[in-house]
Amino acid sequence: MNEKMKKRILFVDDEPMVLNGLQRTLRKMRREWEMMFTSSGKEALEILDANLMDVIVTDLKMPEMDGIQLLTEIKKCHPHVVRIILSGHVKHDMTLQSLQIAHQSLAKPCDAEILKQTLAKLFALKDILSDDSIKKIISQIESLPSMPAIYTQIIEEMQSEDPSIKKVAEIIARDVSMTAKILQVVNSVFFGLSRKISSTQQAVMLLGLETIKSLVLSVKIFAEFSRKKFSWFNIDELFNHSMSVSCYTQAIVKNEKMDRDLISPSLMAGLLHDLGKLILATNFQKPYRQVLTEAHDSGHNLWDLEYETFGTSHAEIGAYLMGLWNLENPIIEAIAFHHCPAKSMARNMGLLTAVHVGDALDREEHQAANQEPELQFDIEYLDNLRVADRIPEWRQVCRELYERNAA
Repeated sequence: MNEKMKKRILFVDDEPMVLNGLQRTLRKMRREWEMMFTSSGKEALEILDANLMDVIVTDLKMPEMDGIQLLTEIKKCHPHVVRIILSGHVKHDMTLQSLQIAHQSLAKPCDAEILKQTLAKLFALKDILSDDSIKKIISQIESLPSMPAIYTQIIEEMQSEDPSIKKVAEIIARDVSMTAKILQVVNSVFFGLSRKISSTQQAVMLLGLETIKSLVLSVKIFAEFSRKKFSWFNIDELFNHSMSVSCYTQAIVKNEKMDRDLISPSLMAGLLHDLGKLILATNFQKPYRQVLTEAHDSGHNLWDLEYETFGTSHAEIGAYLMGLWNLENPIIEAIAFHHCPAKSMARNMGLLTAVHVGDALDREEHQAANQEPELQFDIEYLDNLRVADRIPEWRQVCRELYERNAA
């Protein structure tokens, strides 16, 4: 492989045996990856100043400069670098703090295949966005703003004398941003999980009230959306649409009798599919406000105008962040291609199809009276999957669901 095409990884650990073990474990990857190894945070920063790196994998507890201090500095000075913690310190205060600095966390000792798969997935993910400036901004995101009313509810519940874990799960499940963040946290291998979690209720139960309380009140993993600062952005519309698409996606998955393991991911994929809009609104305020205004005034597709302005759309941006936060591949795919499913590699009906249809059905509910309903769907894609004739049935299933929820 061309040297310029190689992905670059920096490993940092103060234990020589760990570094030697990593070198042996990853020796076969030298044709694809350029790897550097160092035993100190200070030297790691010097290496980053002199070399362009894609990923850093660092221990958490080190002398002089620990992993949190190192990643904090890297986040500030080298924001494009993906930050991974590899540590054996489980459920420690330092571990909880690290969740705001690191994109992902792996337990030490780490299975060689898990490490390879994690790095390979991250490298594939970096190809989703072509604009490096957008990647830098997204890689610095620690949390996303939540609905003010829901944010107030979670704080009040955590500060109450007898918080209910069931109520905490219900509150988080109603918020796009909280759901995304809690899934990032629970899927950290620090918490000893051998499989990906895509259910908010499961996530909260596994983390437990004490950990959730520390994360919410001390680490402050959630943030509140400022209606005053972003008065031009209709967050209620975004969250209502996301909830509808989440319900519709699950209804379609059940109606088509897909694998039961897709039920929880279907809710998450539908809920998170437009997360990129929130990222654009809160990080690119002036240009995105102009894009929204033009989309409203001209009637043009929002994602087409996003491409003209940013070279990408909210779909790819949301997928990139969720990939950094280590969500399941089917969820990332569904987010990335929900407007243009034909661009994906998927050739069978799955989460992507259900999210695409759920999104189209909800937008169809709010379209202009003179607009053709079928224009909301990628009919050619659905024809190729031989499911286009299912649209009327899906429309009826979702309409009945809407009427039941509204009653």
